[in-house]
Amino acid sequence: MANPSENLRMEDLSWEKCNQAGSFTISTRPELLEHDFINNAFASEEMYWAKPVPHPQLVTLLSNSITLGLYERQPVKSAPGLEEEQTLPPRSSTSSGDRLKQIGMARFITDHVTTAYLTDVYVAPAHRKSGLGIWLVACCHETIEAHPALRRVLLAASPQVGKPFYARELGMWDVVEERETLAIMSRKKFKAPGE
Repeated sequence: MANPSENLRMEDLSWEKCNQAGSFTISTRPELLEHDFINNAFASEEMYWAKPVPHPQLVTLLSNSITLGLYERQPVKSAPGLEEEQTLPPRSSTSSGDRLKQIGMARFITDHVTTAYLTDVYVAPAHRKSGLGIWLVACCHETIEAHPALRRVLLAASPQVGKPFYARELGMWDVVEERETLAIMSRKKFKAPGE
């Protein structure tokens, strides 16, 4: 008998979109994620809450998450006499032969059944202002809706921009509105040994 939670891991969801800016794919397939892109995003000023992590820790971080990778699809021209598969690493190509270049991400830290924390929503600066961020969050919404036993989704956002954006796009609300029945508590960094 199959374990029902295996169906909820969401590792094979994908969406495609074409607009005036190009052709794009969003996928939850972990093998498509570009670790260098993710660490570069973590190092950017836009992701002020994050910082790059060593590769083994990044692998652990991603394996404990559902990560929606946002990719630009780029047509590939094979060298004469070579098969396309020989010119591309398999994880970076699509069934249509396009190369996938990661340009964004959104990550759910989750138990894959009842609880999810949305974090690390990012679109590379060169690809902003073309609706890709809103589309990425819409795909996050579909991912949330695909979890029938999900009790709560959490996120942290800036009060001026993030709060109204996520309220509009995901139906999120500030937990202050539930202050009589709920307190969300936080503690920042714990000191590492020797600090």
